[in-house]
Amino acid sequence: MESLNSIKASERGIIPDFCQLPRVFMLVLLSELLAVLFTLLTHQIHHSFWLQLGENSLFTLWVSLGSGAILCLLRRWLNDLSIISVTLFTCASVSFVTMLASLAALFLFYNQPLVWFQHQEQSWFIFRNTLSALLITLVWMRYLYLRQQVLNGIVSESEAQFKALQARIQPHFLFNTLNTIASLIAINAQRAESTLEHLSVLLRSSLKPAGDLISLSQEIELCKNYLEIEKERLGPKLTMNWNVALQDIDSEKFTIPPFTLQPLVENAVYHGIQRLAEGGLIEINIEQVAIKNKTTGVQIKVSNPLPDDPGLSGNQMAQSNIEQRLSIRYGPLATMKVNREQNQYSVTVTIPELNDESINNR
Repeated sequence: MESLNSIKASERGIIPDFCQLPRVFMLVLLSELLAVLFTLLTHQIHHSFWLQLGENSLFTLWVSLGSGAILCLLRRWLNDLSIISVTLFTCASVSFVTMLASLAALFLFYNQPLVWFQHQEQSWFIFRNTLSALLITLVWMRYLYLRQQVLNGIVSESEAQFKALQARIQPHFLFNTLNTIASLIAINAQRAESTLEHLSVLLRSSLKPAGDLISLSQEIELCKNYLEIEKERLGPKLTMNWNVALQDIDSEKFTIPPFTLQPLVENAVYHGIQRLAEGGLIEINIEQVAIKNKTTGVQIKVSNPLPDDPGLSGNQMAQSNIEQRLSIRYGPLATMKVNREQNQYSVTVTIPELNDESINNR
């Protein structure tokens, strides 16, 4: 198991992953915008605007893609360094690539030899380009630093909320469970012992570190233990229907953030089944789905009936916490959708199957 702290360098490091196609696209787009801006500022009437734009576009692409390739290859190493070291290395890399691109531009565009120190104009051309790239890099690194601070704040807030969620074995739930066990001892000692075992599983799960991942099968087992306890309390009012359909995904190896499914099931009991005089059915469907970028994943859907009076305010804390933790770890690949139709309430969570190298800073 790994914690959020152990993956900060690889997933939330200050340097984004320029090996990903969306990042490359954004790099090209920003380079083109910079080339257009530079052309507009330096264009002279007697020169061809489109020729100058083409030269500037090619030059900025050389610099941006060359620098992006270096940062892509060294990203893991860079994200283990301090912010000062990362900034110095990035500035040096971009400056070096800019100097090489300037020499290539002199040779290809102006048919001049690759020796800049013999002519003042060549020296100024290279110095101007390098200094401009250096200033842009410093501004960009400042942005990345501020972005990283915001991310750290979001992660810290999410961890705090998660710890609160873990510690929240509600007093009334605990007391009700203990009362159920006490009443069962006299009439059925075996059922009392079984209920006590289910409770011990829930208590142990609340002691796990905040950032640890658990397997999908463990989360399912945790929910089943919780539902067995509630079944003893609510009796025939509570019925469950599990439908797990995974073809190519091993639930023992597929990992998810803990307390992803259990709070949804708990909400279904407390805000649905418990408030209905006749009780109802909780349906839990878990199936394999295809997600964008040719990624497979798991879709978890929890459905339950509702009374006429919604009273769903208690749902929001757990659901928003789950959504925020999934967003931090998986980005837009993970989704949560809430749906209510008449007196039926459902929450659908989609989690991608990604390894640590493919999960990137958002």
